[in-house]
Amino acid sequence: MTIGDRRLHPRDLDAYATIAYEIAGLHQDEDEDGFDDEDQDDEVPSELDAALEWARAGVCVLQQSLPWPFTDVLLYSELDNRPAHRILYCYADLLRHRDPKAAAAWFTALVYLNPNDNLGARFIAPDGPRDSRF
Repeated sequence: MTIGDRRLHPRDLDAYATIAYEIAGLHQDEDEDGFDDEDQDDEVPSELDAALEWARAGVCVLQQSLPWPFTDVLLYSELDNRPAHRILYCYADLLRHRDPKAAAAWFTALVYLNPNDNLGARFIAPDGPRDSRF
């Protein structure tokens, strides 16, 4: 399947996350807030919106893959569950730059979805530990 100029398998959750982060401009040389300093004032809002759309599309694919209502856990220790955690974290992480209050609920859900919290969502979720050493 081709979306725009990007080719991907529609159920490849990692592809949605990777493309979303790439569009948002998140790279190895990012600054503290997660975005590159270059052209930050002009391009971040439109790039962030496009990145959120890609992440949201991946979350929709995940939601369609799970039974409704889903009330179980998806342990990160199960290798097949890791792409689900990555796309959910990607969406919450990007949303945090647009609407921190809305993103907080997603980070809390990630902790409930995987109580071991291998991705560290508990540090961003409300009422999570705020120790600066982490």
